Amino acid sequence: MKLDYGKYRGIIVSIALFLLLDASVLLMNFYISFQIAHDAVSINLAGRQRMLSQRTMKSLLELQRSEAGLDEQQTALEELSASAELFHTTLLAFDAGGEAPSTDGAIATLEAVSSAAALDAVAEGKVLWFPLYDKMKSLQLESSINSPIFQEKLADAIQYGHEHNLTLLMLMNQLTTDLEAVASAQATRLRIIQTVGIALALINFFIIMFHFLRQLRESDEKIETARQETQEILDTVNEGLFLIDTQQKIGVQHSKELEHILGRENIAGKAFAELMADLISEKDLSTTKSFIKLLFDPRKKQKLIGDLNPLRKVELHIPQENGGYENKHLSFTFTRVMKGKQIIHILVTVTDISEQVRLAVELEQAQARGQEQLQLLSSIVQTDPGMLTMFLNSSHKTFNEINEILKVQNKSTHQYVSKINQIYALIHKYKGEAAALELEQFVELAHEFEDKIAELKANPNLSGNDFLKLTIKLDQLMEQTEIIQQLAEKVSGLNITEYSAEPSATHSYWDGQHFHSLAQQVAERQGKQVEVICAGFNDHALSPNLKETLNTVAIQLIRNAVSHGVETPAQRKQEMKAAQAEIHISLVKRANGNFQLTIEDDGMGINLNKIRTTAVEQGVINAEEATDLNNTKTAALIFHPELSTKTEADADAGRGIGLYAIRDMIRNMGGKISVSSRRGIGSIFTVTLPEYEKSLKASA
Repeated sequence: MKLDYGKYRGIIVSIALFLLLDASVLLMNFYISFQIAHDAVSINLAGRQRMLSQRTMKSLLELQRSEAGLDEQQTALEELSASAELFHTTLLAFDAGGEAPSTDGAIATLEAVSSAAALDAVAEGKVLWFPLYDKMKSLQLESSINSPIFQEKLADAIQYGHEHNLTLLMLMNQLTTDLEAVASAQATRLRIIQTVGIALALINFFIIMFHFLRQLRESDEKIETARQETQEILDTVNEGLFLIDTQQKIGVQHSKELEHILGRENIAGKAFAELMADLISEKDLSTTKSFIKLLFDPRKKQKLIGDLNPLRKVELHIPQENGGYENKHLSFTFTRVMKGKQIIHILVTVTDISEQVRLAVELEQAQARGQEQLQLLSSIVQTDPGMLTMFLNSSHKTFNEINEILKVQNKSTHQYVSKINQIYALIHKYKGEAAALELEQFVELAHEFEDKIAELKANPNLSGNDFLKLTIKLDQLMEQTEIIQQLAEKVSGLNITEYSAEPSATHSYWDGQHFHSLAQQVAERQGKQVEVICAGFNDHALSPNLKETLNTVAIQLIRNAVSHGVETPAQRKQEMKAAQAEIHISLVKRANGNFQLTIEDDGMGINLNKIRTTAVEQGVINAEEATDLNNTKTAALIFHPELSTKTEADADAGRGIGLYAIRDMIRNMGGKISVSSRRGIGSIFTVTLPEYEKSLKASA
């Protein structure tokens, strides 16, 4: 579009005059400032003339002093010569113009004085100075300071100086005063020019503002007229419609619905980027600007670049008057508006697709829940019914125990720590049982629960409110466990017999085959190779409670053996061992009726030195206590709830709570656990448990 400069003529002329005026004032300022600087040099040199006239007289008197030594007289003669020459050169420069040494040692160029007073002072000064200067020059021609001729000439010069020195000083004062008056006049002239220049600039500024405001008012009237022409039609459209020009600005007309969709008013004339700035991310905004730029490029085919539209489906957070935000999903469609072969605008259509997106999200969530339940169903079908029943029963008991612990009111820090450790042990047991049945969803939830507990342990200022987050996690676990129980009940008629949520009173046999899959899972995550060899599990009918306890203990000890005891294939190769480690699990019934569970691995054994060092580092014991510990007491530290030799926690180890949990479980059953280990050979955990009836009596 061709720009009409005619309507801007007044503003252009005013700006040109403003620039011309500023340039003129600037040049005058520069010239007068230069003159003032030059005058300052002249004033300094004129003032120096006063001092030099007195210095020459002083040097003459120094030469005449009878008590002065030869060196002092020679120095006075040199000073007399330097002062006389400097005064003489400067006086000639003031008279006819020329160069003279300045006060800072540089050479200054002086113009001949021009005022009447200064001319008189210089002329009279020359008359008085030249005879004295000649007399001083004559003194310098004498070869000896002590000669009668030198003394006679010195006396003559001193006498002349006494007669005319005061007059010469007054003349130099007159010269200085006159030069100062000239400089003052220059400064006054500069202030007048600056004042006039500023006044003219202000007048010119108001003229520019007048033209600008008038032009702006005329433009506003034209815009308002254009907007009213089609606004009635656009008010009936159900979508947001507006035009964008080549500068990516919104046209003067848009549909009324657009303001409702975007939660904006006064949209006309705004830049599209400004309109969307606080509604979409900076990245999307930048991409949209580039996309619109491509749409205005006639060389680009609209069909080819249409898929690049970053606002085809976008979520906006629109601010509300109450301070909140309304979330909407909108779809922006961009279409070229052509005039002949020229692209003059882009038509933007905005559609609110929030309802369609909501329905799509609900459908996706329903599919996700279905997929999740399908995965749980798959796990249920592949899990031994008896083991699943035992897991569900154990889970309910675990949740009830945790819930009871959370209800207890505590006051001291020690009580809070004890509470944390009790919950820690229970949830770690639950995670191990879920992992043994390959219920990964429950393993993940339990691991998140442990993370929350770890956060509490790191808090030195615990309170009852801090445990609320554990209550939330417990509810999630209970909800998911209820889901799997319901699914199990639904499919029980397909391939498993009905079972009750209550533990059976009858004894049953148990092959322990799930220990193999558990060891393989942990080994795969740890980058190790393990084979589990079970013996004795099918030889004995076990009560439900004893079976559940042995299962929990075995699971934890297998995970502990794979995580801490067994080496990686590369490490085992260095130790001349087979790449695949072996874990032997056996269950026997002793003559006294007790059951003995033995778990033996051929790993690296317990590193007692590392146990001591880690215990000191983690504050379990102090350095003095570590020195006094024997090997048996050191090995017993692995059952401490605050000790873990792994630096980072993962899904299998690193919490320091697993062995502590099973030790307490075994003690509560009236049993005991022992460990023996040989460095580089392996470790053996031996668990002794009484039958269920005996354990009840022991706990009572």
